[in-house]
Amino acid sequence: MNETLYSAIKELKNLAGSKNIAYISSSELARKMGVSQQTASRIILELIKEKYIDRTMENRRQKIIIQEKALDLLYRELNELYSILKINQSFEMEGTVQNGLGEGKYYISKKGYMDQFKEKLKMEPFPGTLNIKINPEYENILRQVRGADGIIISGFKDRERTFGGVKCFNAHIDGIKCYLIFPERSVYTDVIEVISDKYLRQALSLKDGDIIKVNVDFEF
Repeated sequence: MNETLYSAIKELKNLAGSKNIAYISSSELARKMGVSQQTASRIILELIKEKYIDRTMENRRQKIIIQEKALDLLYRELNELYSILKINQSFEMEGTVQNGLGEGKYYISKKGYMDQFKEKLKMEPFPGTLNIKINPEYENILRQVRGADGIIISGFKDRERTFGGVKCFNAHIDGIKCYLIFPERSVYTDVIEVISDKYLRQALSLKDGDIIKVNVDFEF
């Protein structure tokens, strides 16, 4: 993306804070960026067009809402800086165990995925996923993890359909090795899926509603 648009996203996010909402006029943005009001107006329209922000009017004030696409961009940039600086990181997230829809077993068991799990993760996962709804206070950590490159499991086609790629991240829960998995093309969600060579619900004596901590390790 061009540098001017990226600078505008950073400025708007700085003003928006944790709620991702900023009340700012085109003239105010122009002053902060050192550009003309006309240019600032064009920048806002371009960001709306590209779905980085949304805009409404509230009490005659321009309300800017930072969108998921912009947040993902910022967190990718953050991860790139950590990678360049060779800074390894460990994260802890807490959430609640949830009942899944049973789709995990279907996808994990697909040969196109399973062969790659064995090769790239050096394990044969249990056919199913543990679903955890991450608590809101860990949202920034979750976004940073989702924005990183991870271990790529490539998409493939079989006789039935096309299956998309998946990103995997090294993790552990109570000392048990596992991986967080995220579809490469998906909308943001606060529910993560975890795979392991063990049946995690049984190994950790888990039931729906239990609070659990997940540790994720980044090595650049």
